[in-house]
Amino acid sequence: MNQHSADSQDAKLAGFGMQDLLIDLVNALSAVKQLSEIDYQVDDEKALIRQALASLIQYQDMERCSFFIVDSEGLLSNVAGISVRELGNTEPNVDRPLRFKVGEGLIGAAAATGVLQHCQNCHEDKRFEKTGNVNQSPGSIISVPVFTFNRTLIGVLNVSHPQANYFSDWHIRLLEVYKNILGQLITTRRLVQQMEQQIALRTAELESLVAETNQLKDHFASMSMHDQLTGLHNRRYFYDQVEVVIAHHKRYKTSFCLLVMDIDHFKVINDRFGHLFGDQVLTGVANALKRQVRNTDILVRFGGEEFVAIFTNTRCDSGKTFAERIRQEIKALEWSIDKEVVNLTLSIGLYCLNGDLVQSEQTPDIDQMINYADAALYQAKASGRDKTIVFGEACSDQG
Repeated sequence: MNQHSADSQDAKLAGFGMQDLLIDLVNALSAVKQLSEIDYQVDDEKALIRQALASLIQYQDMERCSFFIVDSEGLLSNVAGISVRELGNTEPNVDRPLRFKVGEGLIGAAAATGVLQHCQNCHEDKRFEKTGNVNQSPGSIISVPVFTFNRTLIGVLNVSHPQANYFSDWHIRLLEVYKNILGQLITTRRLVQQMEQQIALRTAELESLVAETNQLKDHFASMSMHDQLTGLHNRRYFYDQVEVVIAHHKRYKTSFCLLVMDIDHFKVINDRFGHLFGDQVLTGVANALKRQVRNTDILVRFGGEEFVAIFTNTRCDSGKTFAERIRQEIKALEWSIDKEVVNLTLSIGLYCLNGDLVQSEQTPDIDQMINYADAALYQAKASGRDKTIVFGEACSDQG
């Protein structure tokens, strides 16, 4: 071969070498690009690692890739693996995972030292633990430790090929870059997962706190609207609800009756038999009143021995009938104390507002209406008690 032919052959070989280098570079960049495009928000970390391994083996001439993660026991456990033959499979092969102690074998050495381990000939390297089937043992292995941002070990990336002395410096440099990106990918996913868990936890705690606060709010609101002794609503509730009744009356011209009721000679009962017995009497009267009102009516303990009721959608004649029924119900009650039977009576003042009766251009406010009913109650007391008196009517015996 003359000199010209030799130079031409060398140039051709150099051209082929440059072409191979460019192909390797493109493949490496493709693998890194695909890895960087993996969605770190996948639900399963194993699925994310498998995608990363698939992107590596798809563009590099490696027989098999696997990943050993540090498990809860501090061991290196194989959580994902893929070979060239499995690249198109949607479902990974499920095998019994291999496990290594940190420092054990090539994978354990990579984890212990934090440095890439390259086994060029697994048939001769003492760091590689031989399996029972020599024909299935790889010829070359590279084990690369993968870390989080703060250099906490995540696991070990392991690549293998059946041929000995297969991997070159090019593969080593690529895997050094690749394991950094993979570490960032896994770390980012874990941080996002932790953040989402913390957000979910804080959200649940906040929702629980809001629910408890609302329950307490409702509880105290209910307490503020109820009389603790009798279980009836109280004066505050009355003023809150009567505005609705008045508004309904003004809009729909409905009738309603306001009753102010007072237990006759209650002070005598308290002084003679004591306040505990007086509380029993108040509770008994309240229970009797509950039986006489409808769900749509308003009944409250206004204070002391005084009770107030509003019969909604009720004309005055019906209101007087209801009031008399209440008076007779209370008169029939009796209590026994110290072998003595105790009875009592009730005086009632009634104020009526009929929907079809225009009494004035200005509807009286609630305090004025209570004053009217109180005036009728005073008449009932002054005329002998145990009576129902309607405001505006002459005092007459209705007992």
